[in-house]
Amino acid sequence: MKLGLLLAGCAVVLLSGCAGQANEGQTANNDGLICELKRPTGSNIPKRVCMTAEEKAAQEKAGQDYVKRELNRGTTNSLQ
Repeated sequence: MKLGLLLAGCAVVLLSGCAGQANEGQTANNDGLICELKRPTGSNIPKRVCMTAEEKAAQEKAGQDYVKRELNRGTTNSLQ
């Protein structure tokens, strides 16, 4: 019984430590840059990526436009 409680306690401590390490939030600095920690595809090591608010908005819009274009392309191909 004591061994089970000890193992359960160790598991809780180890898992809570792992959960607290992911810090992928946004930070803004005095230069007007928004910095994020992003994990590149195929890597578990986060990289700091900084861009202005305008660049971030343009990147998000380009991503949305790409998805819309691909979705529209998929529906027109299925109708032919």
